[in-house]
Amino acid sequence: MPGKIRIQQTIIALFVTSLFLFLPFHKAALASSTFKLQKGETLIYGHNLNEGDVGVPGLVFINKRGMFKTGRTWSEIITRARVNPSSHTWISRYGSVTFNNFGKDFPDGGMNEAGLFIWETNEEADYPKNDSLPKLNQMNWMQYILDNYSTTEEAIRCASEFQIDGWACHFFVGDAEGNTAAIAFINGEVVVHSGDEMPVPALFNSPYDRELELSKYFRGFGGEYQPVETDPNVPRFVRTAVMIDNFQNGDDPVDYGFYMLKTLRVFDDPEWSILFDAQNRTVHFRTRINPERKILVMDEIDFSNSEPALVLNMATAFSGNILSVFKPYSKSIAQHFIRFELLPVLPKDFYTHGDLSARQFTDRIVNHTDSYTDSTNHFFKGTWESSRTVNEPHFLITRVRFKIWPIGLCKFLHI
Repeated sequence: MPGKIRIQQTIIALFVTSLFLFLPFHKAALASSTFKLQKGETLIYGHNLNEGDVGVPGLVFINKRGMFKTGRTWSEIITRARVNPSSHTWISRYGSVTFNNFGKDFPDGGMNEAGLFIWETNEEADYPKNDSLPKLNQMNWMQYILDNYSTTEEAIRCASEFQIDGWACHFFVGDAEGNTAAIAFINGEVVVHSGDEMPVPALFNSPYDRELELSKYFRGFGGEYQPVETDPNVPRFVRTAVMIDNFQNGDDPVDYGFYMLKTLRVFDDPEWSILFDAQNRTVHFRTRINPERKILVMDEIDFSNSEPALVLNMATAFSGNILSVFKPYSKSIAQHFIRFELLPVLPKDFYTHGDLSARQFTDRIVNHTDSYTDSTNHFFKGTWESSRTVNEPHFLITRVRFKIWPIGLCKFLHI
């Protein structure tokens, strides 16, 4: 009998391995992993970016609350004729820390000061078409969520309130209470897994339903094959569940989170490894190029709009608390980053298919925020302030304190 069981386990192992051997290579090479680790007082959100050892550049942004913003579609950025532009505008309620590789307000993911986390991962998507809805590209949509919302429930609703364009992704969302969701766009519909429909709080590069189907071959999910968290032939989805279960309250959550990210790597060391400690309000990250850990303490950050957004290259050689080495955002910083770091790793047809040159593409990315500083676009004069509440000592609720002046009256009064 023991021999028969071993044979069955071997057959199952070979079958599961074969499922991944026949996945398209780009899905393995362009891999990312996102998870929540929550036990007791621990609440960690983690993300890995694997891009086939190409040296993906990135910028860390400290985004401010109370800032006027204009939305952009990807088609208007990437096409000479600025096809299908966005007319959507908003004012940020919350500040945030984001990690971006396409410039300001185009994040790969991040967390706001209310503890709301969102990150994209590569996966096929068919975004719904509805011309009656406001339009945003998928990165700008994530920034909109971080600017405006504090809960996973709000982010889920927002998925149906915009017409999204850009490249194909699905999205992991989590909030300060640990509520999570996987938001996908399949066959022109919004598909959400949350609550009991999201038994493993993690998202990778396959549809969540497919991850659930594959997990059925493993113990703990109804199957017979014993998963080992360090076995690369076991799906990352299953290994994540095992590692979450194995976490002990005495373990250091940040160290364990980085262990999880290292264990979930695909082929090589991740380009980026990022942790948001939502309980202690800290941000930790490292890159393949500079593996020393960096940290930001969110309670040390001034998210008010009295000063510009701050930015730092992720490849910084500094380690430890890096808040002091951030610089005020400027278009010259963005232009240098796009020209000398991003463009060299992008396929040329990424921007030429829209009939743009490299210089024109750079200008579109850099200048898309010009309208932010045009006072004729601003609908109020004054500042937005955020204050702590008695019941929520860790996180901020925005209270708006300003006088609303009609634009015409503002011009008449010269204010």
